[in-house]
Amino acid sequence: MWLTADVLADAVRSAASSVELDTARPDGTPLALRWGAQVDVKDITATDLDISDGDDDGDQVVNDTRLAGYIAKYATKGTGATETGDRRIRSQAHIDRLQVSDHHRAMIQTAWDLGGVDQYADLKLRHWAHMLGFRGHFLTKSRIYSTTFKNLRAERQAHQLQTALTEAGLPENTGVLVVNDWQILGIGYDTPEQLELAAAIGDRIRAARQTRKEPE
Repeated sequence: MWLTADVLADAVRSAASSVELDTARPDGTPLALRWGAQVDVKDITATDLDISDGDDDGDQVVNDTRLAGYIAKYATKGTGATETGDRRIRSQAHIDRLQVSDHHRAMIQTAWDLGGVDQYADLKLRHWAHMLGFRGHFLTKSRIYSTTFKNLRAERQAHQLQTALTEAGLPENTGVLVVNDWQILGIGYDTPEQLELAAAIGDRIRAARQTRKEPE
């Protein structure tokens, strides 16, 4: 087979050293975007070695289990001090109070600052500042050898339906009866106390929303 690991590694290094995108800074001056000088290409090797004992060859290969753990770090979202924010950024004060590392805070701050520039308004960077300005999925997939999230959802729904039918002791092809004949029984509150409580809750919700919308 001609497509060896060495050929692929050479292609990656060649692309990283030659690809360049010309754009402009907010003030209109030209800016060339390209990959940095550091490029680390390693083989992914399936092995039963114990990664806790440092059996990976740090210069040549990466243990498949260690790689899976590395990818899982980006596929999941934690609440530790080194993670990004867990909710949308509302103001500069919000950024200042975030319990994150300096590295993450710098990226969030950059996304927030650029989001205030008219030139980048369409990118909605402030809306996604807590995700470092990136609103997509962390991983891209090819439909040629992978699947789609739509298909995954359909499979999950089918599995959940089959599980529910099995637990109910019903055959697999049992039809599901949906009752959608609804009748209104009443509107409002039974007592003045219930009305007063609901009004107070509504006032607090509206006040909280208004506070979030106010500029810093």
